[in-house]
Amino acid sequence: MVKNGKTKKKYHKPTKPHHHSSSPPAQQNKPITVKTLPTDLLLEILYRTPVKSLVRCTCVSKSWFALIHNPTFIQMHLNFNTSRNKLLICSICCDDKSEMKDFNGDYSRRLIALLGVTGPPMPILRVDRHFTDRPNYPKKINFPDFAKRMCISGSINGIVCLAHYAEMSERFVALWNPGTNYWNPIDLVKTKSWDNTSFGFGFDAVKSDYKIICIVPESRLKNFGRSRVEIYSSNQGSWENVDGKRIIPFWPEQGLRHCNFIINGVPYWMGVDVQEKAVKSTVLGRIDPLTGFYKKVMYPTYVKNKCTAAYPVKWKDSVAILIHSPGEYPNQIIDLYVLLNENTSEWTKMYSIGPLNFDHVFERLQIPQAFSTGEIVLETWTQSKDIVQSVDRYICDPKTDLVFCNKEIEALNPAWYESYSHVESLVWVKGMVQIGKEHKDKKTSPKMKNWTEFLSKEFESALHL
Repeated sequence: MVKNGKTKKKYHKPTKPHHHSSSPPAQQNKPITVKTLPTDLLLEILYRTPVKSLVRCTCVSKSWFALIHNPTFIQMHLNFNTSRNKLLICSICCDDKSEMKDFNGDYSRRLIALLGVTGPPMPILRVDRHFTDRPNYPKKINFPDFAKRMCISGSINGIVCLAHYAEMSERFVALWNPGTNYWNPIDLVKTKSWDNTSFGFGFDAVKSDYKIICIVPESRLKNFGRSRVEIYSSNQGSWENVDGKRIIPFWPEQGLRHCNFIINGVPYWMGVDVQEKAVKSTVLGRIDPLTGFYKKVMYPTYVKNKCTAAYPVKWKDSVAILIHSPGEYPNQIIDLYVLLNENTSEWTKMYSIGPLNFDHVFERLQIPQAFSTGEIVLETWTQSKDIVQSVDRYICDPKTDLVFCNKEIEALNPAWYESYSHVESLVWVKGMVQIGKEHKDKKTSPKMKNWTEFLSKEFESALHL
């Protein structure tokens, strides 16, 4: 047929290529459908999901955002991971020691990382301790500036307390959640003296209140050997008892800028109680975060020789002490005592670690550390004619008396005296802001006005709201 002088071409439908397959074509092209996981199973998966991954999941939908920021979910995620936690948060060297010592003898480059008994560390934050003094330091500080020359003063439920050695040592202290990247710089009261302050971190479980507890040695002659206690309440957002009336007969160990360890939310310090008759009698001092009261814990009675020394440590959520008597045994033995009753200072001897067949006889221990699984870090110090100074680190399981060394950790020179048990969490404390947005957003709370507004019914029932 000709139309307008043109011949219409006939369209031929191309034939489909033949595929030699055992399955029918209809089954190959059938779409695959994935059923939604049951809510209970989904929650069990989310409880096991790392914090940083959960933070990214808040972008999935409004209901997921509401779920991950829901207080009940945060608490259940924390409970699940706390029971399985085996890590320490620790300040470590991250480069060769020969290149890192500055003129003060302090390591200039450090790394905040999570450490386990075995395996490499998991870096959290790189800290550059080179700091240029600025007389007119800005009042509104940011996290990178605060992080220079900071020290770890405690960790509870994923919240880390940070203090400062130098530029801001009498100006600020901070709370930080490294998992969610939120923090809160807290001003120290300017009308008070904060010289030689030793910082501790506590938790009032009754009021769910995180507290910064400061022991400040008194400089006045009439109160020499005593200290005042200052407590910051995160719920109140203010300092309690800043009038200086709370004076305790306790003097923290000199040079110790933070508590030794934290047990069930209560911080403990090594120090001297001036009311003790024995001269320079070392005790453990604790401050109850609920009442603010001071209490001393006497060391176990041990009489061996004049060189005997005791080193307190947190061991399996209990107060413990390692007692070492150099020279008493051919191959030195360390005794582990555990506190049974704080009111009566009743102790029991649990283990004798050793004999330790090291290459040389060490003279004393450094401040020890222990993992939640029971392994104890033994940091030994030796000085002699042949060995001018030597520090060796060993990991010991007192139950099996097995001593070994993690070479990956050993090479990093961890500051065990500045380490605490740590669990990653979604916990948010009043006043926290996102790092990098300190001066941009006035709304510091990540929560919604109504948590259930975007929370699906399935999640609501599963969380028992």
